[in-house]
Formats: sequence, structure tokens, C-alpha cells
Amino acid sequence: MGYGELGLGDLGAISLYLHRVTTEAMERAIQALLVSIFVAMLGLGIVGPIMPLYAEDLGATFTQIGLLSSAWSISRFIFSAPAGRLSDSVSKKKVIMGGLLIYAVVSLLYIVAWDFNTLLAFRFIHGIGSAMSMPVAMAYAAELAPKGNEGKYMGNVTMAMFGGMGLGPLIGGTLTDKFSLSAPFYVMCAMTAFSLVLVLMFLPESQIAVPGKNKPRPSFKKVLSNRILLASFVFRAINALGRGAIMGFLTIFMATSIAEGGLGLSVTAAGTVLSVGQLTSAILQRPCGTLADRYNKNLLIISGGLVSALGMFSFPFTHTFWQVLGARLLFSSGSALMTPSISAIAAIEGREYGIGTTMSVLQSAMSLGMMAGPLLSGILADMFSLKPIFYVGSGISLFGVFIFTAIQWTVKNPRSPTTPLP
Repeated sequence: MGYGELGLGDLGAISLYLHRVTTEAMERAIQALLVSIFVAMLGLGIVGPIMPLYAEDLGATFTQIGLLSSAWSISRFIFSAPAGRLSDSVSKKKVIMGGLLIYAVVSLLYIVAWDFNTLLAFRFIHGIGSAMSMPVAMAYAAELAPKGNEGKYMGNVTMAMFGGMGLGPLIGGTLTDKFSLSAPFYVMCAMTAFSLVLVLMFLPESQIAVPGKNKPRPSFKKVLSNRILLASFVFRAINALGRGAIMGFLTIFMATSIAEGGLGLSVTAAGTVLSVGQLTSAILQRPCGTLADRYNKNLLIISGGLVSALGMFSFPFTHTFWQVLGARLLFSSGSALMTPSISAIAAIEGREYGIGTTMSVLQSAMSLGMMAGPLLSGILADMFSLKPIFYVGSGISLFGVFIFTAIQWTVKNPRSPTTPLP
């Protein structure tokens, strides 16, 4: 029977079959991506709580510890947008694999760092791997997201990210207490290498964006010409600047003795606080992603920003394990409320400019804030003590909410998924 003899019923059956095959392939792709993200972030989370302690062991001051986090963010800022453009024009899979390979190699380099300067250099290289892997992985997922379900899909991705980061600190703290400061780096290398194999074997090649006549070529400037994305960019940058206290100094605050102004907790207890906070955020990503699909994303971002700022402000008032855990849960809840909404906005608006480029530009915004945030926190800690950095961080975060609201208020005739404040 030739094509001319096919009836409407036959064509319908073929169409249904092709749709089912496409859907199944898409589901396998997203599952492989989520597992690889989870495993990679698990490895990264394992070294999270011990990196400041590792730097201290090499003789670093608080300011240098802040600079260590800034070096990571500087390289992410420099390389995120180029990596995103490369993923749109060449291959998201290859870019992700390149980033994971750098992750695995630098894990071993950390172990042989002989002073702070070499540790700083390796941290910079690690940031390049991060710029190539996580933003592009988010862009890959956004490319698969059906219209109207961007929040749900991005919630799944951030759930995998926060889930890995959540379990990691608990494992890393335990490995440090039971073995040594070097043990978490070996485990991180193994986890990242396993994730690389998963991507190689199970993740199909993604589509390559080809600009049309009326479609702009992906670029940093084009993305930020969209005021909705500009508002998200500015908010992420300022919010990350305020979160510098969490990134570099919460572990030290918890592990420092009470006599020196800390809480006097063990590394395992500090890792538990970080893990529970991250896991709570991971659990909330999927429902918060569903909220982002149903309700005003801007209001969710503003609400999340306010709640997370309140959580950060609470840290200096804690004195016990349970109190600091409560403050961490408050901070995590706010972060979970806003994160899928920001990613969903990037997925929706990014269809116009290249999803890989758009995601990477917004990731570079976070890196921009984190370049200065930990360094500012380190300087404050050296000049005063650990507690003031949380007050300053919460104030900066609140300022970011104000700026985001002000920019969104000026957006005229937006597309419905990102309707601004009235």
C-alpha cells in the first residue's frame, strides 16, 4: 500500500505513534539529565562545607576565604555566556560533558594544592567547569519543556540540583570527621566522573538553534534588551551579592567556638544543617514550580526574596543546633519559592533569544553578585566579626527585591506567563 492509499485513520494512527515515540524519547532524555545533574551536584555538595575549612588549613584569612568563592564566581561570570552561546550553536551535550570533565579533574587538583594561591587557581578552573555544565543543563531541560509547563520542568531540574547539594554537605562533613579533609575531594571526583558517563551514554544530542531572518542571533546584549529578563538579571545579581554570607561563612560560623563568636558545632552537625536546608529546598522545588505555572511569577519571586532575607537576618540570633537549623529552613523556603519562577521566565523568554544563551546570562548574573559577595563578607568578618555579615547580606537582599519590583513595574504589554505587578 502506497502513501496515496493511506486513509485518515491510518494517518492518525501513525501520528499518534510518532507522538508517543517522541514523548518517550523526551522522557528518557530528561530522566538521564536529572540523574546526571543530581550525581554531579552531590559530588559538588560533598566539598561544600569543607572548602572554607580546607582554605583555613592552608593559612587563609577570612578575606582570602571570601576571595576563594569570588574566584569561582569570576570564572563563571566570564565563561557562562560564551558557554551558553556555544551550546546553542554547537551542542549542549558536548558542552555539558566538557564541564563535567573539568569538574572531575579539578577535584584531584584540590588535593595537591600546596598553598592558598594554587587553591585559588584551581577554584577558578572549577568555575569554568560549572559555567559549562549547570546552566547548559538547565537550558537543555528548558528546551524540552512544553509551553505552559516551564515552571514544572525547571522545578524538576532545580530539585535535582538542590537534592544533590543537600545530601552532599552531610556526606562531606562526615567524611571529614571520620577520615580527612582530602577524602571529600576523592568522592567528588568519582561522583562527577559517573555523571559524565551517564551523559555520554544516555543523553541524546539537542537541537541547534539557527537564527532566522527576524530572530536575533543569541547574545548577552540581546537578552538584556528584554526588560523582563533585565529585571531577573539585576535581581539575581543583587540577591547573590547578599547571599555571599551563606556561601562562604555559614559553615565557619557554625564550626567556630562559642568563645570566638560562633556556635561551636562539629563539622558533621554543620554539614547536617546545610544538607537539611538544601534538601528542604529540593523537596519544595516541584510544588513551587507548579505554582509558577499557575500564578504570577513576579509575586512569587518577591515573596521568596523577602522570606529568604528574613532567614538570613535570623542567623546571628541563633545559639543552638536547632535554632540555626530553623533559620536555615526559613532561608531555604524563600529560595525555593523564587527559584523555579526565575528559571521559568528564562525558559519562556529564552525561546526568543536562544535558551542556552538566556540561561547562561542569568547564571552569569548570579556569578556577578557572588564575585563581590563572599569577598565583602570576608572583609567584614576580618574587620568586625562573623555576625555582621548576615545583617549586611539580608539588607542587600531586600534591596534586590525593591529593584526587581521597580523594573517590573515599568514593563508594558508583557506576555501572559510573566504578567508584571499591577
